[in-house]
Amino acid sequence: MFRSTNSLRASLGAAALFLAAGCAEQATPPPSASAAPPPANAANVPQLAGAWYQVYFDTNSLALDERGQMIVKTVAHVVANTDTTRVTVIGKTDRVGAEPANMALSQRRAAAVRDALITAGVPATRIDTGWTGETRQDVATANDIAEQRNRVVDITVVKQSR
Repeated sequence: MFRSTNSLRASLGAAALFLAAGCAEQATPPPSASAAPPPANAANVPQLAGAWYQVYFDTNSLALDERGQMIVKTVAHVVANTDTTRVTVIGKTDRVGAEPANMALSQRRAAAVRDALITAGVPATRIDTGWTGETRQDVATANDIAEQRNRVVDITVVKQSR
């Protein structure tokens, strides 16, 4: 009985200290949000102005479907509402077909999306275009495996500081 009484007292003492510590922490006011320093080089870091978008394609196709056209309109709207944005367009392909043909196809897909953005009102001077063919896939596959998630053009909209 002596051991259980001492154990009980020790447990109660620890609980009391724990509660006291919790109360002391609550009594300290949280730091104000305005007191937090800004990131070291926040002015030099681009900020996302819109989002990251993906336009998917059918096998060996350059046609933008209804969803792709909606994305182009969305990006054009984002760019129209801020004069410090840049758009990056990167074309990709799956691994069906020869690598040189896929590189050319990814270039043509990127150009198709770039041209659709220009038609929708995005200034050509604010669009950077690139392509990777089958070398940078979203879903790793073996050769000659059709994977729609790799037949894509990635679009990013970035706000740049002046």
